[in-house]
Amino acid sequence: MAETTASFAQTIANPPSVQSHAIPVNDMRSQQISSSHAFQFAAKNAFAMPAGIPLGRSGWRHHPMNELRRILLLIETTSAYGRALLEGIGEYGDAHGGWRFYVEERGITDRPPAWLSNWEGDGIIFRSHSKFMLDAIQNCGVPAVDTNYKNSRHDHPSVYIDDEAVAEAAVNHFLERGFTNFGFCSVDNEQWVWKRCSSYLGALAAEGMSCHTWSLPDTKRNANWEQLLDDLCRWVTQLPKPIAIFAANDLSGIRLSDACRIGKIAVPDQVAILGADNDTTLNRFCSPPLSSVDPNASRIGYEAARLLDQLMSGEEPPQQQLLLPPAGVIARQSTDVTAINDSELALALTYIRQHACEGIAVSDVVKHLAVSRATLERRFASGLGCTPKQEIFRVRMKHVKRFLDNTDDGLAEIASHTGFGTPFHLSTAFKRSTGISPTAYRQSRRKSGTKFKTKKP
Repeated sequence: MAETTASFAQTIANPPSVQSHAIPVNDMRSQQISSSHAFQFAAKNAFAMPAGIPLGRSGWRHHPMNELRRILLLIETTSAYGRALLEGIGEYGDAHGGWRFYVEERGITDRPPAWLSNWEGDGIIFRSHSKFMLDAIQNCGVPAVDTNYKNSRHDHPSVYIDDEAVAEAAVNHFLERGFTNFGFCSVDNEQWVWKRCSSYLGALAAEGMSCHTWSLPDTKRNANWEQLLDDLCRWVTQLPKPIAIFAANDLSGIRLSDACRIGKIAVPDQVAILGADNDTTLNRFCSPPLSSVDPNASRIGYEAARLLDQLMSGEEPPQQQLLLPPAGVIARQSTDVTAINDSELALALTYIRQHACEGIAVSDVVKHLAVSRATLERRFASGLGCTPKQEIFRVRMKHVKRFLDNTDDGLAEIASHTGFGTPFHLSTAFKRSTGISPTAYRQSRRKSGTKFKTKKP
C-alpha cells in the first residue's frame, strides 16, 4: 500500500496536461435514481424534431423572436447530480418562459442520439467528454454550454463546481471538529480526482497539515471488488487515529465505510468520513449515514441555462469557465464526532457550534458546562490553542462567509442570522478578520458576477 500511496501522490503532483482548472463531478452511471420532479418541465415542454431555420451570427441558427426556443438537454439521468442539473435548467425555463425542452433517459458515456445529425434547434446544454458526442454537438451549429470541467477538445463555454471551494469546505468541517490527522481516498483515478485531491492537499497545507492518500490502482481496475476492499482496509487500518478522511465522492465514501466495517474500525469515533455530491439515494446504503459536500448542482444547471440564454441572444461567450461554490456540508453521523480527548472541551465545542449564531457569550458556555471561566479558558488553551471567545467568533465568521457565498441576503439580514446584531458590527468584525469588506469578499467569490438566490445555510 505504501507503493500505491506514493504512486497516487506522484500522480497528484504531476497530473496529465489539461487546459482548465475545473474538473468533473463523479460519474455514477451505474446507479438508477428516481425523481419525477426532474422531468416535470420536460414533459410539459417536450417537442418534436423541428424544420430547418436560417443561419445567424457566428454560424448559429437563429429563429424569429416570437417563436419558442428549442433546447436539447444531453445530460445523464442516471445520477443524482445529472438530475439536479436538469432541475436547475427547468427552474430557469419556468422563470423566464419561451423555451421548449427535449430530454431523454441517458448515461454520461452514451453515444449521441442517432437523430442528432438531423436536429435543428436553438441551443444545447450537455455533460459529456465523449469525442463522438462533442463532434456531434459541434456539427449542430447552435450555441452550446457544457456542465462538466473545461475540456480542450471543444471551445464551448462551461459551468462547473469550484473544487477549491469544495476542498475548503471539507477542511473547515474537519478542523472545527478538532482533527489533526487527515486522509483522502477515491475509488476512481481520473482527472477530476486529481483536481479535487490536489485542492484538498493545498487547503490542508495552508493550515500546516499533511495528508494520507489512497486511490484505486490502475493495475486493479478490473479486480474483484472484495480484493480492492481488502487493500482499502489495510490502508485505513495502518493510519493514525482518530483521523478525518475526505472521500472524492459519495461512492468512495461508501466503499471506505465498508472497509472500516470489515476492519472493525469505528466510524466516526476512529475514522470520520466525508463524501461529496450529496447523493441521498446512494447514502441510504451507508452505515452510519454519510456526511457529504452538497455541490449545489441545481444552481449549476440554472446558471448554465442563463448562459445559454445569453449566447442565443447574441452575447459573446465568456473567456473563462464559470465556477460556482458548493452549497456547504450536509453533516450526518459519519462525521458527528469531536476528535478531542477532553470530554468537557468537546461538549463546549459542540455547544458553540450549535449556538454561536444566536449571539452567545463565553458566560453562556460556562453556564452550560457548569465550570468556572478560568477552567474553561485553560482547557481551550491546552486543547485548541485559542480562547472560547475566539472560537465563538470563528464559527460566526464561517457562517457569515457561507451566507455571502450562497445567498444574496443584505448585511442586515446576515448580521441578524449570525449573532452580530447590526451591519456595522458585522462589517467591522469581518474586515478586521479578513482584511476586506463583506461586499468585496462577495464580489471576489462571484467570479463572473452572476447571482443565484439559494436557501440559507
